[in-house]
Amino acid sequence: MDIFRKELDTYDGHTVTQITLVNDNGVEISCLTMGAIWQAFSVPSGAGKKNLLLSFEHTKDYYANAQNICKAIGRVAGRIAHGKCELNGEQVQLPQNENGNTLHGGQNGFSTYNWNYTTSRNKNSVSVIFQKKITEKMDGFPGNILATIIYTLNNNNKVTISFSALGGSKDSLFNPTNHVYFNLSDRQDLSSHSLKINSSATLETDENNIPTGRVKEVEATPLDFRDFRNVKAAADEADGFDDAFVVNQPGKGTGPIAVLRDEDSGRQITIDSDRNGLVMYNMPALDTEIKFSRDQGKPAIPGEGLALEAQTLPDAINQENFGDIVLPKNGKRSYHIQFAYDKIK
Repeated sequence: MDIFRKELDTYDGHTVTQITLVNDNGVEISCLTMGAIWQAFSVPSGAGKKNLLLSFEHTKDYYANAQNICKAIGRVAGRIAHGKCELNGEQVQLPQNENGNTLHGGQNGFSTYNWNYTTSRNKNSVSVIFQKKITEKMDGFPGNILATIIYTLNNNNKVTISFSALGGSKDSLFNPTNHVYFNLSDRQDLSSHSLKINSSATLETDENNIPTGRVKEVEATPLDFRDFRNVKAAADEADGFDDAFVVNQPGKGTGPIAVLRDEDSGRQITIDSDRNGLVMYNMPALDTEIKFSRDQGKPAIPGEGLALEAQTLPDAINQENFGDIVLPKNGKRSYHIQFAYDKIK
């Protein structure tokens, strides 16, 4: 097990450090201090390695588009209707940054910070620990918190992202994720990808993609991924994805929440989570001329990456039975997402 560090570049006046974790199988991940970005998940492939994530070589390129590519998202992932909620019987106004709603923690969310970090190592795993004290003045959410994001790679080729927060003198909200985008293939599209999701329903949403509180059965729809289904064919039928799946009893021994595989190469990612939602989003054309580093100079195209964001269901603070995302004052909340790499058996 190895850990490597280097100063990658500078962004917005910050020195950005890249931390690379390597296991005994030659699998490695790289993370950046800026945005606690997950830059690479590289696996052996032929004489070289294949990065399973959409990735950029330079930090500035992650911020030259609106797609949140592989950034840490918080305090709250997804949308909060009208940027409002009720805590302890009082109405709270949150920062509004999309159609009058709060999206992905607002304009000063987790992805905008350069995080402090430490590393750790033991016989079978290596970790990078990002930490930041975030005040209500910094991001507009109530209460000050100490947020921690830990990326761990083990010798079973599994990446675990652990999120935790310690609350301060006020109740707050906490529902983070990583906005990871996968492309497991050697193509520039998702045509050879198949996906299975442990879900029978998605959330109904309004014209601004805010949940109405009702769920829709996936049966006989393009969103029926209860068994493996071709991603590109389903995306074409659905006119793209930006959907929240209600996960069947996460962490209850019912199996992983999702499995994504590339039928051509046999590469496969199995996703587990302790929360009840999985948001799926396929990338449109980027609003920039930058290139993905893994594509050796070829331009990004619509549908090149698939985002799979494990989280508590969006707008849970305003919807009964969607889940509890309140971080009690002086309390702690922790969540875990796991991504295991292997080959199709």
